[in-house]
Amino acid sequence: MKRQWIFSLLILLLMPGLSIALSDTPNVPYNVTLTSTDNTITVDWTGDSNADGYYVYYGTTSGNLDQKETVSGTSTTIVTISGLTPGTTYYVSVSAYNDSEEGNRSDVKSIATTQDIAKPVTPEGLDVTSVGSITENSVVLKWDRNSEPDLDYYNIYYGVTSGSTGNVLTAQDADASSFTVSSLAASTRYYFTISAVDTAGNESDPSKSLIVDTLTDTLPPNPPAKVSGYLSDLREITITIEDSNAQMADFAGNILFYGSTSGNLDQQVDLGNGFTYTMADLAEDSIWYFSALSYDSHGNESQRTAEASAKVEKTERYLNQPDDFDGGCFIASAADIQSEDLSDESPEVTTTGNPDDDAPAVETTGNLVQYVPSNKIADPMGANIAGIFAGYYLPAQSEFEDFYGDHVLLVSAFYERQLNGLVSMDVEAGFMKEKGHLLTASGTETGIGSKLTLVPVAVSLNVYHELMDDIVGYAGVGPDYWYCREETDTEVYPEVEEWVGGCHAKAGLKLYNRDETYRNTGAIIETSYSWITRFGGNDTDLGGWAFKFGLFYQF
Repeated sequence: MKRQWIFSLLILLLMPGLSIALSDTPNVPYNVTLTSTDNTITVDWTGDSNADGYYVYYGTTSGNLDQKETVSGTSTTIVTISGLTPGTTYYVSVSAYNDSEEGNRSDVKSIATTQDIAKPVTPEGLDVTSVGSITENSVVLKWDRNSEPDLDYYNIYYGVTSGSTGNVLTAQDADASSFTVSSLAASTRYYFTISAVDTAGNESDPSKSLIVDTLTDTLPPNPPAKVSGYLSDLREITITIEDSNAQMADFAGNILFYGSTSGNLDQQVDLGNGFTYTMADLAEDSIWYFSALSYDSHGNESQRTAEASAKVEKTERYLNQPDDFDGGCFIASAADIQSEDLSDESPEVTTTGNPDDDAPAVETTGNLVQYVPSNKIADPMGANIAGIFAGYYLPAQSEFEDFYGDHVLLVSAFYERQLNGLVSMDVEAGFMKEKGHLLTASGTETGIGSKLTLVPVAVSLNVYHELMDDIVGYAGVGPDYWYCREETDTEVYPEVEEWVGGCHAKAGLKLYNRDETYRNTGAIIETSYSWITRFGGNDTDLGGWAFKFGLFYQF
């Protein structure tokens, strides 16, 4: 017992010293956070106020943190490690130290440095500073500077074949906008391109080629890619040259050759750097032949293009076809169907069911039973309906498409009146307008513009069938009477105005609004088809399909 007491006393005497010894080991840093850029990692932590400083260990593998940053003092608990490799994962741990020893390390954290993989914008405006800057063995190039803040330099590629990158020079200044290329061979054609490189090493796509012929220049430019002509007005042909020398540094112009006899183009005109030419007051039914070449500032001429031709033909507009435009038909046009009766001698109608219920009421008219949606107006017999449509008209005949394309925007308004429980009648008026071009007698598009205005008016007799409480299906037929006007850009053709008649058939759905506040409103989806050849007997068919969506109000 005495020994135990003595042993306990010794422990009590030694504990203060033990406590002092333990307090010399710094605590482990905590709350370690990492942030990175493309070549740096910033380490932040919470430390020990009794420490003399910190060690920040890092490396590219978690088990081998072979590099270290030292932070002296306890007032700083953040450090930025620089000079790192972009796009690389690094592992980091932090420990505290004092004069006697180093504490344990924190848990290992990892983060990847960012990597810039975005290409700079391709430089534009590559050209020579002037044609005079081209010598026997050098040329001064210029371009538009890129605006990227991290741009580093430009690469200039050149060679003696198109697309060649056999030679490369570097314009080291990121603000450079010109460069002199030397040590070139005389009387040689070179192809130059330029690219931009940023500080991350990303390189832009190369620019379009610039073609330079060193002195003494005896090399011709490329011949024009193509030459063509079209009837641009009555008895007028416009000839267009398609360029193939846009990248030729010393390109100077084009020469057009033309004549009325194939193989004998005895007339010519120097267009300079122009690419179109118009011949006016030509004889009707005459054929003109033409060819072109390009030349450079040193007088070198390319080969001529293949010979092309254009004929001065009569022109036609859509409403002036060979057959008389007389009578016809257009698109179907109508509104909706709803079971209503306008007769003052209608049989007595009785309604069963609670009017406050959401379920549809049941009306009996003699032996006829009608189901009227609860959200429709209380007395549909003799109701009026007004609404609007918008949609597309798709012509059925290719003649219309040749002049004005394959669809036209359609807008219209309609008024409908119920005749009895199953039948209604409506009238609809609309508007369509489309731009196009006159055609030659052989069907070739000209440069003469035209405008077609159509004002359709149609009457429909409709029957309907209720599909659901709030949905009514309908079908209708009726006559059409349309106002048509066609105008052209040339005063030679006067404005044409015609009224055409015809017939149509249609089908659609009427959808009533379920909201009690708007119970007399709804939407309509309708499709229709029209014919023109039933009346008038001509081939100029304005008919086709119409697909429309509309809104209505019933009152």
